[in-house]
Order: sequence, then C-alpha cells, then structure tokens
Amino acid sequence: MDTCSYCGSPFPKTRRTRKYCTNRCRTNACLEKRPRLKAGEVEALHALLDVEFTTVEALRERLRAILAPHLPAIPVVEGRVSIPRMD
Repeated sequence: MDTCSYCGSPFPKTRRTRKYCTNRCRTNACLEKRPRLKAGEVEALHALLDVEFTTVEALRERLRAILAPHLPAIPVVEGRVSIPRMD
C-alpha cells in the first residue's frame, strides 16, 4: 500500500514508481504545478507590451494586478520598492 501524492488516499502500489492513485489525481497534480493563464490575462499581457512605462515599479505593479489580483499591492516608498524587515 502507498499514499497518493495528490489526494492522500491509500492505494495498492502496483509499480515501484507510482505516485498517484488514479489518472485523474495525476492530471490534477500536473495542472496545479503549471497553472494556466486565462485568455483575458493573455490579452492584457499582450496589450501591456505596447504601453510605455516611466518606471520599472509601475510595470511590476501592472503585471501583479494582471497575474495575481488577490495579492496586495507592491509597497513603493520614495520611488523604490519597499521590502518589510522581519525584525
């Protein structure tokens, strides 16, 4: 017996190299590793190639807004990206 690397359910191990209990788990694990861009995101990225940006930070912020809108904005202090200290 072995445990599926995707869903964690036990399954009979028939081959030494088997990691997933079913083909569906293998496919889902592959899709999670390589997230796909939606058509709207790809169009926004193509439109971004034609735009002139004054700073790299503005370009980074626009890319973040397209690819990861759920993440907070990149903090910019005095024209530079601010990385918070952990101490």
